[in-house]
Amino acid sequence: LSIKTNNATFHKVEQGNALIQYSTSIFQASSLLDCARKCQQQSCACFSYNIQSCSIGKCNSTNTTLGPSQEIYVSCFSSDGFTFITNNSVIACVWVSTNITDYITARDDCRSKDAYLYTVKRMDKLKWLPTYHKRTKIWIGLNDIEVEGTYRWEDDNSICSQNWINQTFIPGEPNNQIIGDQNGEDCINFYHFYSRLLNDSPCSINYTYICEKPFFNFP
Repeated sequence: LSIKTNNATFHKVEQGNALIQYSTSIFQASSLLDCARKCQQQSCACFSYNIQSCSIGKCNSTNTTLGPSQEIYVSCFSSDGFTFITNNSVIACVWVSTNITDYITARDDCRSKDAYLYTVKRMDKLKWLPTYHKRTKIWIGLNDIEVEGTYRWEDDNSICSQNWINQTFIPGEPNNQIIGDQNGEDCINFYHFYSRLLNDSPCSINYTYICEKPFFNFP
């Protein structure tokens, strides 16, 4: 189920998906469409509606799945080229590049869209990649450009744990080893055909990329 306004399409999050809303504003609304329009006017990306009560706020992933009494709608603002995807517990708003480029250019392009390079902080988001994107290698929003061996996520600059690295990287990676490149391998990519796991590469190599926009970007 989806609700369309002039500049956005809001998708209903199905029961069983893991998403939660933190209400920041509550309005009276005459209908579901009226609520969607109010959300759009506030530049929000998430709302819920229940008997003329329109709740606009932040949405984020959670371990708690939606029940039958909860109806949450999210938007990717498709006019910007973003697409809403949901696959089991994966809920994301993404823009998929048709070109290949180096890591920094890809990162900056995502930032210009008020987004970030796709992150894989949960295993289901990693497993989703080969089902949606068929390119051999895809840039992931993770790098150790600033401090060698300290990998930081692009969305919030948090540090990726060694435990998560052990679970998601090709065995023996990341190793920062590349012949003929003194800068080493500081940027992370998803290696589709080899093992469907992560690997480090020189940031100057051209790969495809996916931009991700949070649902909780309420001003």
